[in-house]
Parts: sequence; C-alpha cells; structure tokens
Amino acid sequence: MARADAPTPMMEQYHRLKAEAGDALLFYRMGDFFELFFEDAKAAAACLDIALTKRGESGGEPVPMCGVPVHSAESYLARLIRAGHRVAIAEQTESPAEARRARGSKALVERAIVRLVTPGTLTEETLLDSGAANWLAAIARAGDDWGIAAADISTGRFELVACGPGDLQAELARLSPAEIIAEGQVPGVRCVAGKGGFDSLSGERALKSRFAVQTLDGFGELSRAELAAAGGLLAYLHATQKDATAFLAAPRRIARLQHMAIDAATRASLEITRTVDGQVAGSLLAEVDRCTTAAGRRLLAADLSAPLLDKAAIEARLALVAWLHEDGLRRGRVREALKAMPDIGRALGRLVAGRGGPRDLALLRDGLGAAAALGLELEGERERPALLERLLPRLGGHEALTEHLAAALVLAPALDASKGGYIAEGYDPDLDALRAASSDGRRAIAALEARYREATGISGLKIRHNAVLGYHVEVSARNADRLLQPDSGFTHRQTLAGVVRFNSPALHEEASRVLEAGAHALAAEAAHLEELTSLAVASAAAVADTADAIARLDVAASHAERASEGSWCAPALLEQPCLEIEGGRHPVVESALQSSGERFIANDLALGPQDRLWLITGPNMGGKSTFLRQAALIALLAQAGSFVPAARARLGLVDRLFSRVGASDNLARGRSTFMVEMVETAAILTQATRNSLVILDEIGRGTSTYDGLAIAWAVVEAMHDQVKCRTLFATHYHELTRLAGRLDALSLHHVRAREWKGDLVLLHEVADGPADRSYGIAVARLAGLPPAVVARAKSVLAKLEAGRDATGGIAAGLDDLPLFAAALAEPEHKSDPLVDALDAIDPDALSPRDALEALYRLKRLSMERDG
Repeated sequence: MARADAPTPMMEQYHRLKAEAGDALLFYRMGDFFELFFEDAKAAAACLDIALTKRGESGGEPVPMCGVPVHSAESYLARLIRAGHRVAIAEQTESPAEARRARGSKALVERAIVRLVTPGTLTEETLLDSGAANWLAAIARAGDDWGIAAADISTGRFELVACGPGDLQAELARLSPAEIIAEGQVPGVRCVAGKGGFDSLSGERALKSRFAVQTLDGFGELSRAELAAAGGLLAYLHATQKDATAFLAAPRRIARLQHMAIDAATRASLEITRTVDGQVAGSLLAEVDRCTTAAGRRLLAADLSAPLLDKAAIEARLALVAWLHEDGLRRGRVREALKAMPDIGRALGRLVAGRGGPRDLALLRDGLGAAAALGLELEGERERPALLERLLPRLGGHEALTEHLAAALVLAPALDASKGGYIAEGYDPDLDALRAASSDGRRAIAALEARYREATGISGLKIRHNAVLGYHVEVSARNADRLLQPDSGFTHRQTLAGVVRFNSPALHEEASRVLEAGAHALAAEAAHLEELTSLAVASAAAVADTADAIARLDVAASHAERASEGSWCAPALLEQPCLEIEGGRHPVVESALQSSGERFIANDLALGPQDRLWLITGPNMGGKSTFLRQAALIALLAQAGSFVPAARARLGLVDRLFSRVGASDNLARGRSTFMVEMVETAAILTQATRNSLVILDEIGRGTSTYDGLAIAWAVVEAMHDQVKCRTLFATHYHELTRLAGRLDALSLHHVRAREWKGDLVLLHEVADGPADRSYGIAVARLAGLPPAVVARAKSVLAKLEAGRDATGGIAAGLDDLPLFAAALAEPEHKSDPLVDALDAIDPDALSPRDALEALYRLKRLSMERDG
C-alpha cells in the first residue's frame, strides 16, 4: 500500500530531472507553462518579480511553485541569465495522446532535459547583445603553460590560444568571456566547473571527431594546454546542448605575437570597450563606432581589444579605410548597402543549433543576396585596395542557395513557425492543394453558419473553434432551448455562464476536412523547413565567411566615416620605436567637450630613441591624465587599423601597452589603493619591453611623501636605464625634475597654468620644461575648500618652503633631492649617555655574566639621567 506522503509520479519525475540539472534552475514543461518548484521557484520568483504560489505537499509542507508561459519564456530566461543563474530546460518528449496510447489513460508524459542554458551558450536573438561577441572560454594548464579554447556559438567563431604564465589574464581580458570553465581552480579567475575532457588526448580526439579530420596539422602546432582546453570546451558544449549541434567553424590559432598585449588594468584605465562602471557609452568603442551592422560592431570591438602587430596587415586595413575616406559618395553607397543587411552570422548560428526558423532562412536569403549585389557594385570600382580584392570573392558564391530560398519562402515569414504560412505559393503544388482544401473548408463552415442562423432564427449563432472542443456551434443561454430539442440535429457539448455549445453532423464533417487538410499542410511545411535548413547548414562555412567579409567592410567604412567627421589622419607606421603626434586629441573627451560647446586643446608629442621618457609636471585638472591617455589611444587605434584623432601621427609598433593612470581599492582581494598601484607598476617593470608604450601617472602618491618620492624616483630610473621603452610619466614630485641632469633620454614637460587676479587658469597645453610649481592650493580653492583652510594651507606651505630653502644642500651628496636633504639636515640633538651605551652593546658577543653587568650599567645610567 502506497504511503500517504509518497511523491506523485510527476514529482518523482521532477526530482530525477532536478538531480540531473544540478545547481541550474529547472524549467519543467507542463502544457503551455514552464513550472519551477521548491528552492528554484523561490529564486526565480524573487529574480523575475512573479507570484510564488503553492502546489500540493511534500513531506507535509506545501510545495513552492511559480511558472512562466512557454511563448514568452525567452524574456524570462534573459533576466535569469543576466542575474547569474543557469537554466535547464525540461521539455515534453511526447504528446499526452502519445503517452495515453503507449501506457494507458493515466500515463505521465515523458520529459527530458534538452538544453542547459548558460551565459556562454546563448544563441537566441533576444538573449544576446547584438553588438557584442558572446564568448565561452575553457582554460587548461599543462606544465607551466596555459591554454584557452574560446567559442562564440552564436556565430561559430572558435579560437585556440597558448599563454605563458603572465599572459593568461591579458588574453581573458581581451576576450571578456560571458562564461569561463575549467577543471579546477584558476588563480584570480572565476570559473564554472567543466564537464570533463580537460586533457590533451581527449582534446585531440574531440577535435578530430568534431571536424572530421585525420590530423590536426591544418590547425597549427597546438600545445598540450590548448588541446586540453579544447577538449574541455567541446565536452561542455556536448553536455549543455544535448542533441543540438553548436555551430563551430574550424579553430583559428591566435599566436601571442599577433596582437598588442593589453592587461586587464590597462583596459580598465583606458576604457577601451567599457567604462569603469561597465557601460559601453563613454568608452572608446562607443566614440569610434559608426558601424551599420551588428556584425561590424562585434568585429570593431574585437579589433580594438586586440590591435595588430603585423605591419603589412595594419597597412592593408588602413588602405581600405583611406579608399573609403577619400570618396564620400562611394562611402555613402557602401554604408547604405550595408545598412540593409541582416545579421546572417547569428541567423546561421541558430539554424545550425536547431533553434532557427523560417525567419532565419529569410535573413540568409536577404543578406546573401544583398552581399552579392554590393560585391558586383564594388567590382566596378577602379584601383581597388588589396584588402578589398580579397573580400570581394567572399561576398558572393551563394546563388544556388539564395535562389532556392527565394523560391521557397514568403517575403516576410512570421517568427512562429508552428502556425505555418511561410512556404511560398507555387513552390509545392501538393501543399497548395492542401491549403486550398483547408481554405475551401473554412468557406464551407462560414456558409454552414449562415444556414444555421436562417434555419434556427438565432441571429447571434456562431461557429467557433478552440483547442479543446475544436469547431462547435455557440449560442446564448436564452436561445439554447431551440437547439436542445431532440429533432434539432444538434448535440449538446458544453454549458458555460451565458453560452451553450453544440455539435452537428454537418459541422463535424466539414471540420474534419479542414483540420485534416490543415494538419497535412503544416506537416508539409515542416518538412520543407527541415530541407531548407539542411541546405543552409551544408553551406555554413561559406556563409560564415561572407558574414565575416561584410563585418570587415563595415568596420572599414565606420573608420572612414568617423575620420571624416573628426578630421582624423592616417597614421604612418615606422620601423623604429617612436611615437610622434601633431595636434593629438582624446576622442572621448573631445566629443564630450563639443557636446557642451567647449573646444578641446590639441597637443603634440615626440617620443623617440633619444627622447623616449617624458616627465610631465603641472597641476591637477590641468590635463596630464588626458594627454597620457590620448597618446595610448592613438597608438591603439592606429594598430587596430583606424585613422587617428591628430593632424599627423607616426609610430613604431607597440608590442605591449601599459597604463597606470588612477587606481582604486580592491578590498575583496585585500588590496588597498597603494597595493593595487604597486602591483600594476611591478607588472610594468617586469613585462614591458623596448617596443612597449607605458603611461604612468602619480606613482607613489598612495603612501607618505618620502616613501612615495623614493619609489617614483626609482621607477623613473628603472624605466630609463633598464626597460628603455617609450614612457610618459606624470608626477607632482617636482624633485624628480632633477633627474633630467643625468638621464640622457629623459625630457621635461609640463601642462601650462596661470594665476590671474587670484584665480587659477588651466590652459591644458603641454609645454617644454618643468612646471614652476604645483598649484595644489589653487586647485583646492577651485574645488571649494573653505577659505580658512586654504589660508592655513598657504601659511604651512610658506613655512615648509622656507625650511627647505634654509637647509637645502647641507646634507652632502643629497642636494639634488632637497626634501630628503631637509629631513637629514635637522639640527643635531645633545647626546644621550643611556642611548649611547645601549647602542654600544653587541648582544651576540655577550656572555651571561657580561649581559648581567651591562644591564646593571644601563640601570645606573637611567637613574642618573632621571635624577
């Protein structure tokens, strides 16, 4: 006999599926809803702000429950994923009718988890940011080497990266993955536990199987760490996608020397693709983005995240930008054509994953057709740049697929394929006949309704349809008696408040014809959809190549448009390590000033072998940080293949870019502002090479004056004597300007400021030579410090400067460091016999007897001094 509190068969099934889902929320399909139970329901209800209800009991307690409609589940999924949840989808794998036929009238419908939705495995349009890649990254280690396998299954991009011990964080910062998986803990990285496969042998087997190759030689010389990461990634995709096939192009190996290394701290400091608060608005990406396609925006973000180190490749990009920049009409035609192109890359990704539909096929039809048309137009242009010549063949070649899709699909298919209507008339004569039969049947039903009204005299009689009763006659309750008569020809079906429903033999016959024809038509359309999807998937590699070519052309047109708007120039790339900029501007700051009606002050910069370290002084708010950042951004834009915000720019390639401008506490990791500053500075000193570009601002400011000055002094010397790379060093320590006398490649510069009638005027101009003073108190006054505090600060400063002047040069050998000299040149104090006696003791040389005597001697001296 079953226990009274035993779980029902449905709850047994639920618990089994929940055990499989693990820590993911379980969406349990029940009819038209996905239901959640127990703790999952509580978490989802709180996140989605939906009602938490109860259903039955478990262990004597009500079972918490909430649900979301299947038809709108994607919007709820998006909110849950953004909140950090993972969601397992448990679908019904049979219909209730199939369950009853197979196992009896009370049979439970079978369900199975068909997909695990995670941040890195999204393909749905509504769940993704159209302008950002959605990377899933797997990390593995082999010896001292790290490997990263990264895939964006929404577009099929697949990368393998080999990293040294110091490069892992920088590569992850470049990718900015939505989700990172690993087999174990990775220091400094938040990871999700993978699903096995993290070893090189498993990775090799998985890659060969996935891409149907006998050898991996065509993918490059993959390291054991890269193979292990690939194995973990493919195993995770298999576990999360179940029977669906994630779209992956052949892996592209990213060599460390292919792009500029930029660590996470530098990316945050320069706000390349996101601001410090995580927003795209206000970043460099937002400022330069003039793309007209979503694929172009994703590629632009990737370009800015990984500027090239190949001079020929950069110049090829720049030549295409120049070709579009020089002819505004040509650029306008290209941009108009691109604007009409849908996101065929992500449409293809949904089709390959089995989540696509007729609308995705229509997007391929329209996008591939538009790409081919643009290619034909560009082939008519003369003197085409080399990069365009390589792109043109990739824009076409899909005539057979596009013609097939054009013949098969209606112009604008509906998003919901379940209702049919997406196959064009004339494509399949049998389907047309079924549709005609269904349409004729519906006309016959409409005529039958009219006859019934006339025969019964009930003008309000209607023939309706719903999913439970099918077609039926409906009349108001007050007219029901006429149809309830034995000889009426109608059979009672259902009584509701205010209406009564009936059936009739004639209606049943016509309805059967309509439903049968309609069901056959839907089945025929579904078969065509499957056939068309297979055709598209068979061309996946070529379609993805076209999507990439569209994106590259869009990025070039975007750069040309932005350059035209802002009078940007084409940078010249040189072999020697230099950075020469005339009239350089910070693109984001300049745009912000223009919006408020202000003018940005452009500045020049000339870093070369003989003048590679600029020491820049001047007041806060004077523009030092902006000047430093704009130099870094100009180098980054140039190597990404963009024109730059300057009148003229020449540079040697930068292999590593470092920016230590500003810092904040990282209390979660136990680091203060000063600790963060020192960690970042240490990374620069150990990783920068002679071809790097380093910008440093206010090193040493997070500690005491003497400590800070000493550290800043040592860092300047190390950058000059040991690292020897292009460096901009901004500081408030005027004492550092003394270093110009002995460091040959160091030059002094300052941001100009003037006091006029008691007010500080910041000129934002960079001039040669050191600043005459820091203007700190004047800036404090500008910031609103109370007048009494400002006056007291002036008084204290005057005394400090007088004391320094009085003692300057007294300490032999330290007259180039006056703050230290002043500290060491304080008046001598009278000798203390007790202190002298204590200093004379060598504890390690004393015997026990000597130690006792020394202690008595110190005691006597103490008593004599006290009196």
